[in-house]
Amino acid sequence: MRVAALRTIHVAMFVSALTTAAWASNGAFVTVQSLTADLESRNIDRIDKSLNEIKRMSHKGEILPFIIDLWEQKREKHPGLPWDVINVNVVKVGIADILLQAEKNGKVKMDPKPMHQFVLGQIDSNDPDVVRKAIGALSLIDDPADVGKLKQVAMKKDPATFSIAVASLTLMCNETAKNAVTDIESATSEPDLKAYVEKRKRESEEFKKKTTWCSR
Repeated sequence: MRVAALRTIHVAMFVSALTTAAWASNGAFVTVQSLTADLESRNIDRIDKSLNEIKRMSHKGEILPFIIDLWEQKREKHPGLPWDVINVNVVKVGIADILLQAEKNGKVKMDPKPMHQFVLGQIDSNDPDVVRKAIGALSLIDDPADVGKLKQVAMKKDPATFSIAVASLTLMCNETAKNAVTDIESATSEPDLKAYVEKRKRESEEFKKKTTWCSR
């Protein structure tokens, strides 16, 4: 396992989780027009970047109805969009993640169950990018029933997914997740990984105390 590469993933994933969790704006603003242009470019990296920016936007009023249309497959309303690209799993998980965040924050009224079911199903994907995004979204849902799958991912100690699995479990607010993190820590003998688990536990607890994360 390449420690430097793993550490980079650790930092990037956890910082992303906390900034997204706090709904902080980094100054970027994605419009319906700019996201449409991104989708029409068929460039997955470009689309993914914009979806991540939307998650960080403090004001999403203009873009959220469009994101809902994408999730609900309103093809008759947007016949010119590249729906094959929109339905690529990594894009669809990003769309679901935005809406799950907005639903948790009271910005939209939607049944989260279909999104939850879809995201949970992507944990078994062979694409690590899809898996990482799905795991991050599950931390927002905070369902104890999901903890077993996240724990399984962490226990594999795959450098592509270990960090985000642990970070997501530590961000959850249920006892099942807390116990899973304890089990992962106990089962981890590698010094670098063990130190990472300890750090995430500490930083997540500090984050929860300073915010209303667990009361949303």
